[in-house]
Amino acid sequence: MAEALAVVGVVTSIVQLVDFSTRVVSRLDEFYSVAKEVPKSFRHVKTELPLLTTTLEQLKAAIDTTPVADSSKKALLPVIAGCTEQVEQLDIILKKTIPETNDSWGRKGKKAVASLHHDAKVESITKALRNYVGILTFYYAAASSTLQPLTDAKLCKIRQWLSAPDPSTNYQKALKLRQADTGIWFLESDTYTRWKTAAASPLWLYGIPGCGKTILSSTVLENIFQNCQDDPAKAIAYFFFDFNDVQKQDPEMMIRSLVCQLSQQCIKIPASLDALFSSSESGQRQPPAHALMEALRSMVQGLPIVYVVLDALDECTQREELMEMLEAITGWQLPNLHFMVTSRRERDIEMSLESFIDERCRICLQSTLVDKDIKRYVRQRLSDDKRLRKWEKDASMMRQIETALMSGAKGMFRWAVCQLDALGKCVNRKMLQQALATLPPTLDQTYDRILASIDNDYSQYALRILQWLTFSAKPLSVDEVAEVIAIDVKREPVFDCDEVLEDSLEILNICSSLVTIATENDDGWRKPREVVVLAHYSVKEYLVSERIWKGKAAVYGMRDNVCHDAIATGCLGYLLQFQQSKLEPDFLKLFKLARYSAEFWASHVQKGGDAMKETSQKAMQLCSKENYAYANWIRLWDPDRPWEKPKLEKTSNDIPNPLYYAALLDLRNLLKMLLEKDADVNAQGGYYGNALQAASYRGHEAVDGQYGNALYAASSEGHEAVVRMLLDKDADVNAQGGHYGSALLAASSGGHKAVAKMLLDKGAEAASSGGHEVVVEMLLDKGAEVNAQGGQYGNALYAASSGAVMKVLKARGAK
Repeated sequence: MAEALAVVGVVTSIVQLVDFSTRVVSRLDEFYSVAKEVPKSFRHVKTELPLLTTTLEQLKAAIDTTPVADSSKKALLPVIAGCTEQVEQLDIILKKTIPETNDSWGRKGKKAVASLHHDAKVESITKALRNYVGILTFYYAAASSTLQPLTDAKLCKIRQWLSAPDPSTNYQKALKLRQADTGIWFLESDTYTRWKTAAASPLWLYGIPGCGKTILSSTVLENIFQNCQDDPAKAIAYFFFDFNDVQKQDPEMMIRSLVCQLSQQCIKIPASLDALFSSSESGQRQPPAHALMEALRSMVQGLPIVYVVLDALDECTQREELMEMLEAITGWQLPNLHFMVTSRRERDIEMSLESFIDERCRICLQSTLVDKDIKRYVRQRLSDDKRLRKWEKDASMMRQIETALMSGAKGMFRWAVCQLDALGKCVNRKMLQQALATLPPTLDQTYDRILASIDNDYSQYALRILQWLTFSAKPLSVDEVAEVIAIDVKREPVFDCDEVLEDSLEILNICSSLVTIATENDDGWRKPREVVVLAHYSVKEYLVSERIWKGKAAVYGMRDNVCHDAIATGCLGYLLQFQQSKLEPDFLKLFKLARYSAEFWASHVQKGGDAMKETSQKAMQLCSKENYAYANWIRLWDPDRPWEKPKLEKTSNDIPNPLYYAALLDLRNLLKMLLEKDADVNAQGGYYGNALQAASYRGHEAVDGQYGNALYAASSEGHEAVVRMLLDKDADVNAQGGHYGSALLAASSGGHKAVAKMLLDKGAEAASSGGHEVVVEMLLDKGAEVNAQGGQYGNALYAASSGAVMKVLKARGAK
């Protein structure tokens, strides 16, 4: 009933405000007709008020004729109330400053003097009215909009093109972990209230590891969502940096995600985003980061109110780039942007943020603030967790547990979580009292104890799980991890199907508090799935730290290159079991780790160092045309078309030779081994045409035929090892083609001195494009003909683009 009255009140309020504003304008007009001028401070008001009344009338007409949601109408009430308040203040000032007909000369003089003291106030009112007009105009446009963001074909295509990671999975996971009423202290603080209602300085919440920053971020987001519900004038975008997901560690992916989220809350496809999409050949090319930033800026400017929350900046792997982006965003100084970030207080982050975030807006999550939330969490766990509820009948024991945990937590949620998990395993009073008396004082010691207590029968399984979760290229599903347990790189065959877990959830029992299960949304080719992830960033930090090697759990210590090599070998061994000439349609349902192994073995090889003997041997076994496993790898994931779903029906004739893929994936050790086995360097095939063009242009936009020949391709990019291998295989050093005409010209243009020397030693003919005088001197020392004609530029002197090169050539007799 109250909401229905509120909705009726919107139309009434608009009518009243229009009438009131019209009377104020009439008073100004009346004064102008007598005095032939309006006081300077009121001139802008005389423009804004008629615009306000016109906008209000249009909005009322839209509400009368368009099916506008009641919630949206209700959201208009505070905007109209704000307008009314400003107009009322203006009316009061008018009465004090605008002379009336029956005023005495003395009173008129006083009012004239008084008008001089109200300039600043009137200007403030004018500015506020201008802002309200903008918001009301947006509401009118929203009421008239026909865009359906979730189903509009073009907008869906644009979002697909952006390929942004979905942060809602992190948000939902954090909400599930949050105990009721935690974080209320922050939501009720003056700092948060000011930030939410007025776009002041950005907020930075920081604290020690495990103090609950991500949970607090989810609490803030939930509050903002409630505040903005069904109000088209308020938009929300957020991002959780996540050590468990490579995509969510990239600052460009953050920008893509923010753009994608805001595009779904606009009343029409944002012009800036539409233009960027069109300029990228309607999604055929990916946009540069600076263009995405400009699109984001334009989108924020086009919305009345925007909230942006970024969590865990310290989990971003490219911090310098991220800090530059954040500084640029705050540098826009957009009055409608409410911006909040959270992180640990790490020096590089602090040094960057303190340059553009006001000191009063840097909030330390001290233990005195967080401990109240931890106490709520502990009490909730003690009453809800069936493993702990057994102590509920003993009030004194419950108090002992609470006292021990609160004295040890020191503001660390994560520490309290781990201790409660451990206490849940106590089966009698003696075990519980002993556990309480020996609580580890730090997170490191907590993890050391958890790892050391893993049963010997499960130790190898736990190590494999933790190793893969720590270094996986993307989150692994529950079923994938159940198969990871069955991979042992020290045996042959590597994979033993009898070791696969019968119940995938046993993973949680094996790894105790160190891992957890989350839900990952659709990634484009499969349905939402449950994934296993490390429970907290501090788990990964401990596993890869030097500290772990000094404790009882040293067997679980991890080195990056060793672990990547082990995972690469495991993936390769897994793929080598598929020796059948044809894969059945239900193949992926039977072999859960097949897709991951196919897609990521090469990246693990690169990170492992590309030279480990066992891994190299397995890679050579896989990369053989005579091996059915090779074709099956490409059927599962084709590096030439990484965006495609598996194509199990692909024929062997459609698959280039292994040398091509070794070059494309930049597997240099494998490339060398294949060449030593007399692989055909000139074999044609693949998206880039041949192996060397793929190697040269790897990581860049493909342009078929741009390089002309393989040696040219490698020379232009300065790939010394590849050029040396080609020359050893008797590649034609003077083959013509490409933008510069020859391999030597291409090397000279790029300033690749070592490559140019190799080419010259093999008898290459000289030229000098690119302005690199050192290379030119070297060419001339090798007897290059200074006046030789040919190539794109006609001759060497013309090709030389710098004064220094021209002097070198003239000194050698160039004409």
